[in-house]
Amino acid sequence: MKNSLILFPAFFLSFALQLSAQTDNSWKLYDDSHVARVDITINPASLQWIYNNVQSDSEHVASVRFRNNWIDETVDSIGFRLRGNTSRVSTKKSFKISFNTFKKGRNFYDVEKLNLNGEHNDPSIIRSKLCFDHFETIDFNASRANHVEVYVNGKYYGLYINVEHIDEEFLKKNFADDSGNLWKCLYPADLTYQGSDPSVYINLNSGGRPAYELKTNEQQMDFSKLVRLIAILNNTPDAALPDSIESVINVPEVLKYFAMNVLTGSWDDYWSLMNNYYLYYEPSNDIFHIIPYDYDNTYGIDWFNIDWATANPYSFPKVV
Repeated sequence: MKNSLILFPAFFLSFALQLSAQTDNSWKLYDDSHVARVDITINPASLQWIYNNVQSDSEHVASVRFRNNWIDETVDSIGFRLRGNTSRVSTKKSFKISFNTFKKGRNFYDVEKLNLNGEHNDPSIIRSKLCFDHFETIDFNASRANHVEVYVNGKYYGLYINVEHIDEEFLKKNFADDSGNLWKCLYPADLTYQGSDPSVYINLNSGGRPAYELKTNEQQMDFSKLVRLIAILNNTPDAALPDSIESVINVPEVLKYFAMNVLTGSWDDYWSLMNNYYLYYEPSNDIFHIIPYDYDNTYGIDWFNIDWATANPYSFPKVV
């Protein structure tokens, strides 16, 4: 009887995840059997303001029409802004669409955001799509992606990659327990131990951009589990490290993440640049998961005069 009671919560969580997957319609947004079309309509003055203030994350009211084999719908009162880092100063911008900024609680085919990436570093506009496809083939919890043509006020802006946003909706689709803390980790998120005070990690930033940005349960701002993870990674004696690591983070996932980054020549990541990954703490298992993010700088794209394609996988280069 005791064993049955222990097994029941695990069974229930597994069943809930399967049920959620069955009722989820977001796959229609990421169908890659043909190129979708996205039409943005926005006040020209708002669009000009966005282009004059490229570092701003201010959202402007717009409407979007999304068309593919499954969908032909227009949504009004969306939030529209630039997204990305270096892409903000490139000729071809990347955009974020938010369905719930001006209408709280609204989603579109079970997603709240769309990331339209211009892939300004990639003339083929295929690299990040290939990388996310690779993660899918190994059943890794990573973003889905497909190609879309983007038009703004009737003007063709080019071919983009529609990359799934990592947020509460993503967690709901990929984890049995989606109630935990999700951190977006950007440079200099090197997981170096800097003491037990959570405020040190909360305030760590580069140019005002947080290194460890809490994206869920923000009101609690509880960094205790992240600090525990970092402490174990840095302070555990070598002999005890294998068992200790497995108690706090999904090690097979981490190894697959590193292997995939070497395979694709991805240097804008945790290993080489202390950048571009998510950490999700799943409370029911008391375990962290690593989630891949941002794969345009792959397959030969290089800023450092390094041949990433032939780099030794056992001593893969570090940029910093």
